[in-house]
Amino acid sequence: MSARPLWTIAEIAQALGVAGEYPDTPIDFITQDSRLVKPGCLFVALSGTPSGGFISSFASARDGWEFADKAEAAGAAAMIVPHRIAGVSVPQLVVEDTLIDGLWGLARAARARFKGPVIGLTGSAGKTSTKEFLAAYPNAYASPSSFNNFWGVPLTLCNASPAASVWVVEMGMNQTGEIARLSELTRPTVALVVNVQPVHLEKLGSLEAIRREKISIAQGLPKDGVLVLPGDVEAPEWNGRVVRFGGGSDVRELNHAAQGESWNVTAQVNGGPIEFGLTPGAPHRLQNALAALASIHAAGLEPAALATELGHVGIMTGRGVEQAAHGVTVIDDSFNGNPASMVAALGSLKARPVKTGRRIAVLGDMLELGPDAPDYHEKLATDLPGIDGIYCVGPLMRHLYDLVPAERALGWHEDPATLDPQEIAALLRDGDVVVVKGSKKMFWVNKFVPRLLAALQAKA
Repeated sequence: MSARPLWTIAEIAQALGVAGEYPDTPIDFITQDSRLVKPGCLFVALSGTPSGGFISSFASARDGWEFADKAEAAGAAAMIVPHRIAGVSVPQLVVEDTLIDGLWGLARAARARFKGPVIGLTGSAGKTSTKEFLAAYPNAYASPSSFNNFWGVPLTLCNASPAASVWVVEMGMNQTGEIARLSELTRPTVALVVNVQPVHLEKLGSLEAIRREKISIAQGLPKDGVLVLPGDVEAPEWNGRVVRFGGGSDVRELNHAAQGESWNVTAQVNGGPIEFGLTPGAPHRLQNALAALASIHAAGLEPAALATELGHVGIMTGRGVEQAAHGVTVIDDSFNGNPASMVAALGSLKARPVKTGRRIAVLGDMLELGPDAPDYHEKLATDLPGIDGIYCVGPLMRHLYDLVPAERALGWHEDPATLDPQEIAALLRDGDVVVVKGSKKMFWVNKFVPRLLAALQAKA
């Protein structure tokens, strides 16, 4: 007997309140991106300018329905559109607003039919890495990639398997109030705040405002839901059950032993010890693993079932993936950078065993920190002991570079767009381990790390 499809076109029409007769054609994938359309999927034609009061840095001058013909040619079995599209022969489900009435409407229907636990999570840093740990739970369904915004969260819900043991939904924000709206859509049974750190200060203004925004994930919890928090974060807004992790909390590390790049960890969860491995081991990865274990415990699932899988969870691209070239190990942590993740990256580098070479940090500006940005860059100086060489990139990183001792100062370059990777490659020698870390616009968007690796390979 074949497995039941995720949806049928008729079920989607019913969920959206679209009148008419529609076939029971199976739908097993839903996307808003015409480039990702595959045979048998549903294409949601979103406006290039977000509706619902949402903000997007990826707003487009073109609307999704302009690509309806391409979606059909790629195999879309049906599509959600704001009006009939001429020349399209597959079923068209017409709604007034394809985001709010279409994608969000279907997401609500998806959530309503799922009776298992749902873990919603947010945080200033490490939420995607923590989500990957949670996704390792047997038969879990988790947000793909970083689908954590106003279209990513509903897409996660729409594509989630009703047969999964648990749903894991990551939530981020571009504006005040967004996490609360995403949580109210997701209706988690467990809400996890990974941490509260000075990120998006330019938009939110203060660490307290960031705390309030992160804690607003509890607005989607039922009265018997559970809020999972680090030991140092308070949530007076929530009157229900709280489970804490880290430090001397309910879920905490008892000890760990390094074995090469790996850590063998013993933790306490629900009053008893649990052992697991982490590869690679690092302080921030341990905190993320504890957050995941605490959330699984809060959801009424088996932490031990997750613990056995944690050692198999690697690192995502741009978040600490290692590659070797010409005797140099390059750690690509260039996907994003903020004070918390920068300290974590430096801490991981310092904890790493290095046999013959040096520990080198190539650090780019941390953006969106508001008027206190220079201070946050200067404060990184306290985390530099143990790093053998520092190269800084960007005008804000000049504040840090001026504090670097001369014997460890490798150079400063103002504009990441004109930074020649060969200049960095020339500074590196056999046995060195180098981490590249900064906000996304510093190294990630210009593919600096792949170009650095190529430069290293080309060295004579």
